[in-house]
Amino acid sequence: MAASEEASLGPRFWTLWSAFTATNLADGLSLVALPLLALAATDDARLVAMVVMFQYLPFLVIGLPAGVVIDRFDRRRIAVAAQMARAAVVGGLGLALLQGTPAPAVLFVVSFLIGVSEVLTDGGLPALVRALVRLDQLEVANARLSATQTVSNAFVGPPLGALLFELDMSLPFIASAAVTMLGVVGLLRLPGTYEPAVEEAESLDIRSVLVGVRYVWSHDVLRPLVVAVGLFSFVGAAGNGVFVVLASERFGLDGVGFGLLISFDAIAAVLTSTVVAGFISRTSHSWSMRTAVICFVIASMLYGLSTNPVLAFAGALFAGVSGPGWNIVSATVRQRLVPDAVFGRMMTAYLFIAWGARPLGALIGGFVAERWGPQWVWIGAGLVVGSLLITARSMFARIDAAMDPGRPAD
Repeated sequence: MAASEEASLGPRFWTLWSAFTATNLADGLSLVALPLLALAATDDARLVAMVVMFQYLPFLVIGLPAGVVIDRFDRRRIAVAAQMARAAVVGGLGLALLQGTPAPAVLFVVSFLIGVSEVLTDGGLPALVRALVRLDQLEVANARLSATQTVSNAFVGPPLGALLFELDMSLPFIASAAVTMLGVVGLLRLPGTYEPAVEEAESLDIRSVLVGVRYVWSHDVLRPLVVAVGLFSFVGAAGNGVFVVLASERFGLDGVGFGLLISFDAIAAVLTSTVVAGFISRTSHSWSMRTAVICFVIASMLYGLSTNPVLAFAGALFAGVSGPGWNIVSATVRQRLVPDAVFGRMMTAYLFIAWGARPLGALIGGFVAERWGPQWVWIGAGLVVGSLLITARSMFARIDAAMDPGRPAD
């Protein structure tokens, strides 16, 4: 990407990007530390997986009402409040660890509150991006955010978080809280107001809460897409919930090795993010998603069928290719097709349906891992996601028709 094209995204986008980088680095610091802390508190794979499950649970519990809030108030201010609350919770956990390892129940509460902040932040972020760049720049803008999310959240954060955890269990959480506040400062520096386009006649009642669900479910493109994302989310949460167990028990990796495994995923994701827009222009939006499915299947089978750490790191590379190829297209579809007045409720309804599958996936993954071993969770995940190549052909065609109306159908 030429420097002039990067600059054309505008200074406001890059201010948002800097805040996004900080908050994702904060996430990365706790991404490894929280499951490692859970593993220190219990050797039960089901309880370790439940820590992950509780982080996803808010998308089910408060997802739909949160959409109404996001469609009524300044979306930047909502993100600021959510991230400040997250810093307080994570920092509080770090200070508590100075007194000793907490019970799993405490980790469940912390994980849930982190999830609440993610609902409020993630629900409004795509609308902020759309407000800052032109529609024809969305693929590039989303790719830049995807790359920095990967670098901060997976490449830098996890190994650093694991290293800090080895020095003292409290350090990654205290550091995460401090970096989160740097992200808050970045959001406060973002000029302008980001009030949604409110429909004056619309009342705040149960019908308003359900507007997003009705919109997604009645949309010819969003309905099959959210079902596919829900399937991806279910198996992804099942695998991620026991990933630390897989890395430790099956591949013999310690905390630092686990962090490096996630970093290999991140390396591939960053590199993929830089080429997704070009790949889409040469092929299509749907082929980016198909390629993502194929890479996820390969990664899952390498995790599930091997015990060699070298093959685990190879699996991480394929997993890294998978994420941006799917997520950048999915985000761009929503940003281009959904009007601003319902965007927040559409987004939280979308997350409610798609990410609502994650708590159940994490829970089931924990039970499967405890009974038969974590490798079977990943084998099952690969088989389920691979079925999309056959069952989702009409969805891929609809996405191309909506995003590239002049392109001949595959």
